[in-house]
Amino acid sequence: MYNSRIKTLVHHHDRYRRSVLNLQASENFMIPDARKVLSSDLASRYSHIDDAGINSYGGSSFAEEILLETENLTNKVFNSRYCDVRPVGGHIAALSALLSFVSKGDTIMSIPSSKGGYPGYDQDYLPSMMGVRSVHIPYDYEKQVIDYDEMEMVARKEGVRCIVLGQSAFLKSYDLRRIKEIASSMPTDAKIIYDGSHVMGLIAGGVFQTDALKYSDVIVGSTHKSFYGPQGGLILSNDPSIMETVRKNITWKTMDNYHPNRIAALGITMEDFLTSGKKYASLVVKNSRELGQSLHERGVGVRFAPWFSETHQILISHDYLRENGLDFVSFSRLMESNGIIVDRDGRIGTSEISHHGYSDMKIISELMERALKRENVKARVKDVVHGILNGAVTK
Repeated sequence: MYNSRIKTLVHHHDRYRRSVLNLQASENFMIPDARKVLSSDLASRYSHIDDAGINSYGGSSFAEEILLETENLTNKVFNSRYCDVRPVGGHIAALSALLSFVSKGDTIMSIPSSKGGYPGYDQDYLPSMMGVRSVHIPYDYEKQVIDYDEMEMVARKEGVRCIVLGQSAFLKSYDLRRIKEIASSMPTDAKIIYDGSHVMGLIAGGVFQTDALKYSDVIVGSTHKSFYGPQGGLILSNDPSIMETVRKNITWKTMDNYHPNRIAALGITMEDFLTSGKKYASLVVKNSRELGQSLHERGVGVRFAPWFSETHQILISHDYLRENGLDFVSFSRLMESNGIIVDRDGRIGTSEISHHGYSDMKIISELMERALKRENVKARVKDVVHGILNGAVTK
C-alpha cells in the first residue's frame, strides 16, 4: 500500500510553488511536455551503454534512439561537434571531465568558493577525493575579474595541469583568449574546463560568453538552472579525442544508468530551446540588469553597481543586510514569508520569471523593498504570480 502522506505532501508542494514568486538562481521550470515524459514508462527502465557501444539491457532500442536524437539536438543548440548528455548532474559532468585531464598528484586551479567559486573544486572536495591539489585562481571579487598576469605566474609556479573556470556566484564573463594563451604556453599543456552550470542557458542563447567552446577544451554544466530542462548534466567539446576520453570516464567510473526518462525530457527541452531559447536568454540578462538597477534606485543594497550583472543573477549586499538586522538566511526567510523565494547565499535569480515571459522588474523591486521594511506583501505577490501563470504577460 502506498504512503498517502507522501502524495499529500507532494500535492501541498505543488500548490505552494504555484503561489510563490521563484527568484532562486539555481532553479527553473520545465515545459509541460518535458515534465510529462519524466513520468512515462521510461522512468522505470534501465539503460547502460558500455565503451564498445553495447547496451547491457534488451528492450532499449527506443531509449537508444532518444539518446541519439537528444545528443543531435544538443549539438544544434550549443553549436558543438560532440556532446554527452548522460551525466545525472553538473557535478558528475565535472568529475568525468577532471578524470580525463588529471591524475593523482597533479594540480588544478579554480576560483575559490570564498570568492564565489563552486565549493566542489575546493581542496576538501573533488580534489581530495581524486588525490589532486587545488590552487586558487587570483580573483578580484570587488571587480569580479581574474588577475591574468598573476594567474599565469601561479600556474607556472605550481605546474597546473587543468584550469577550471566557472562560479556559483557567476556574474561576469572571462577573457578566455588570454586564459587559453596561458594554458597553451604551460610546459604541462594545461587543459581548460569551463563549468557553465549556472550559465548554460545563456551560452546556448548566445548572450553570454559566446567564445566558451572556442577556447575551452570542454564545457560541463547543469541542465536545470538558466537552462530550463530536467535536473541533470552535460558535457560539450569540439575535440573528438577529448570527447572519447571523457566518455570512457563516465562509464563505470562516475555513473552507470543514465535515466532514459530524463534524457527524453532534456531532448524535448532542446527542441523547445531551438525555437524560443534566444528570446528567453535575452530576457534573462535584461531582467537581471533591470532588477539590480531598480532595487539600487530604491536603496536596496545590490552588489556591483552600475553594471550589476551580465547573467541570470544579482547579489544582495551582506553589509546592507547586516545594517537592516539581517543575514543571507534571515533575508531568505523574510522574503519567503512574503511569498518570494530566494536562496540563502545572497543570490537573486531571474531565470524562472523570464521563462514565464515576465519583465516588470519595477514591481518585483517594489515588493522586495516593502518586504525588507517588514511590510506584508504576500497578497500582492500572489496577484503577480497569478498573472504570470495565467498568461497575463506577453512572451
